[in-house]
Amino acid sequence: MIKKRGGPYPHLRIPFEIKATQGMAVIELTLGQGLSYRQAANQLGMSPTTAWRRGHWVMDWLLPHHYGRPQGPLPPQRGTAACPRGRPYLPTVDGPGGPFYRGGNR
Repeated sequence: MIKKRGGPYPHLRIPFEIKATQGMAVIELTLGQGLSYRQAANQLGMSPTTAWRRGHWVMDWLLPHHYGRPQGPLPPQRGTAACPRGRPYLPTVDGPGGPFYRGGNR
């Protein structure tokens, strides 16, 4: 008998600590040492796609702090069903009062 896991994908979710650690390592290698995402992925033992997603996730996560805004909720990871294209909507920077607010309804 196969046991159901309770939802569509919760068993595939990576814990925050691992995602943040891997993302920071990718950022250090790409921005700090000038490596490509492919080279960083090879050094860290992950796929280039995962390295790109984790690196951009950390940059999205730190964006409100860069603009002096409150942190807000964790952003969805780019390139997934939760954020299929572009930078995810971050309420603290894209919403009313944020530096990227354009006056529309979201």
